[in-house]
Amino acid sequence: MQRMAAADAASYWMSERIANDQFLLYGFATPAISLDECARRLLARARHVDDLCLRIHDVPASADRPYWVSAEPTPDQVRVDTTTRTWSSCLDIVGALVADQLVPSRAAWRLHLFGPVAHLPAGDGPPVTGVVVVLQISHALGDGRRASQIARDLFDAPYLESVGGGGGVPGLIRDVGTLALGALRFPAEFVSTIRRGMQVAHVGGQANPGKPGYPLTTLNRNPGSRRLLRVVVLDRERLTASGSPVTVAVLVAISQALPRYLGDGCERLGVELTVGRSDKSKTRNNFRNVGIDLHLEADEPHERARLIRDEIDAARAADADPARVAQRRVSEATPAILAHWGIWAFDLDTRPETVTGVTVVSSVDRGAADVDLDGGEILFTTGFPALSPVQGLTHGVHGIGDRVAVSVTTSPEIMPDVDRYMDLLRAGFDAPRR
Repeated sequence: MQRMAAADAASYWMSERIANDQFLLYGFATPAISLDECARRLLARARHVDDLCLRIHDVPASADRPYWVSAEPTPDQVRVDTTTRTWSSCLDIVGALVADQLVPSRAAWRLHLFGPVAHLPAGDGPPVTGVVVVLQISHALGDGRRASQIARDLFDAPYLESVGGGGGVPGLIRDVGTLALGALRFPAEFVSTIRRGMQVAHVGGQANPGKPGYPLTTLNRNPGSRRLLRVVVLDRERLTASGSPVTVAVLVAISQALPRYLGDGCERLGVELTVGRSDKSKTRNNFRNVGIDLHLEADEPHERARLIRDEIDAARAADADPARVAQRRVSEATPAILAHWGIWAFDLDTRPETVTGVTVVSSVDRGAADVDLDGGEILFTTGFPALSPVQGLTHGVHGIGDRVAVSVTTSPEIMPDVDRYMDLLRAGFDAPRR
């Protein structure tokens, strides 16, 4: 057993209120074997990936943070759909999966295989027919970078049948033991929380002042339960030809598409960008969300790109601010029962006056294009950041090899005309080249 880090426990508890499973989608050319056989082999490979052999154990009464415990992958965690379908209908099916969230105390991941799927995007080349593999994974098990590594480990793992491990600690003994440990920890953690809170107050004056939030738009409403997914797959060179990194190039395109979609009155827009931390940490969710201004006042794309890049660099540097470091240390020390209560007490129904960004952008490079599915080469990979009661539009930026996929996640309640937005976004990708 391993006690969960504070940030991972918070992600798990938050999933009880806001669906936050990650959906990592990989498009492959047609494999050399049947899809059912691919599924059988992937299940065998999963048993050799440590992170896929875990589930969550809840401590009674939230007396302590949950624990990671061993769990042998089971056949019901791999689902196969051999219905012949198109890429767009496959996205509809994946969008419907959002409503079927994992229960990580039973299983922290699930695998979905679809094929054959026609009209899979292949960058600037013609569409192809292949298969789609979706790894649905609890956010508590890892942030975007870690989940991407888990997926790579799955595809790279040896195809060897393994013998299941022992039954582990009996449930009743585990409950009693973790409950007792939590009770023993509480006094020291409570005192530490107060002491570290005082440190936050002491260094608070040294903190960099936070940027003002952005006014709510029509995007910042409760999206309901239905999802609309769209994906554009681009050759990496197309994005970076102007000299900007991939993430910056996508933000520039969003900065051109969003005002046109929202119409008049958008004088100031920003995005909530997930930024990974560079420090070594045992925390599986090692990132933070920052507000990045899209600098609509800069008409020239290269100048806008420079300003956005400077903001991202400044946000990364600000993570070392003494006040922010002190605040993180408070969260790490807070007793589990208080942290869990705080998440449940958070009011999700009252709309804030401002938001960190009018849309969320998550960007992850998934490495070299050297993974395959039993002979089927990788075509692209993408993902779909979760929506929330005040975020009805999110973007995913995921690269593998020479291809980058830009995804859009929304709902019919927020963007019934999502294809109009996609046309504006594609025009934004083309703008720097004109």
